[in-house]
Amino acid sequence: MKRLIPLRKYSLYIGAGLISAIIITFFLLAGNKGSTGEPSVLKGDQDKHVTLEDKTEKPDNDSSSIFVEVKGAVKKPGVYTFQSDARVEEAIRRAGGFTSKADTIEINQAAKLEDSMMIYVRKQGEAERQTQTAGADAPSGNEKSQSVNVNQADAAELQTINGIGPAKAEAIITYREEHGEFQQIEDLRNISGFGEKTIERLKNELTVK
Repeated sequence: MKRLIPLRKYSLYIGAGLISAIIITFFLLAGNKGSTGEPSVLKGDQDKHVTLEDKTEKPDNDSSSIFVEVKGAVKKPGVYTFQSDARVEEAIRRAGGFTSKADTIEINQAAKLEDSMMIYVRKQGEAERQTQTAGADAPSGNEKSQSVNVNQADAAELQTINGIGPAKAEAIITYREEHGEFQQIEDLRNISGFGEKTIERLKNELTVK
């Protein structure tokens, strides 16, 4: 009977070990069933993925921007950036609005802006002054736009000069054929019918070059 006591003592340890092994095995199997089989994603990777999606979803607005210059009778002339669907009214507003001397009659504020566009607002009375200046600079109907080359003109062209008729035109051509080119307008005095007063008047309408 004394030999059975140690066996009972060891059997308790063995039984406790088996129970512990069963419990551990159960939890391991339960943990494997709860797993989806998909690889885990680190939090840092998730953040990076979201950041890339955000960048993809945000449109790039740089390509839709246009540059427009506003100058003239506005309070803040300069170059401004707008969206491609902006109107002239917005450009005028960005430039501080019209000055008190602005002539707005020719400004279409509903017009659509375009890239590299320049909006010029005239001052009151500026259009009239430009018209008067252009009229003063324009040649009158009696003035010639350019002189007639006496060494190259034919009879018809010579007769466009006031004071040169068919006879004088033929005389000029005949002299040119016999004596060569005119070296100066004063050489016309060698032709009958061309006096000093006539030659002086023709200097502004004839040339030898």
